[in-house]
Amino acid sequence: MQTFREYLIEASEFENLKKNKVPLSDEERKECLKSKAIWHHGKNGEATPAVWKSVDKNNKSTYITNTHRAWNKASSLTGAIKRYHDFIKGTA
Repeated sequence: MQTFREYLIEASEFENLKKNKVPLSDEERKECLKSKAIWHHGKNGEATPAVWKSVDKNNKSTYITNTHRAWNKASSLTGAIKRYHDFIKGTA
């Protein structure tokens, strides 16, 4: 079980990642769609990537996948897609 302090640290990390959010490249977006790491909540239920990217001040990219219940991160797009399929999709 997570302590309240651990929860606050994790929440702060997620907020920092959101502040540094940048659009996926066309190639990254295509990879998400190809691997079915998608949500259907766009216009008319169209598929949108379930992974987003954050780039920090040192130009380090982190890929994130989340729902309103849980989130996970990876240093590669492939890792984030795997986390989406292994865990995040089940929390939706």
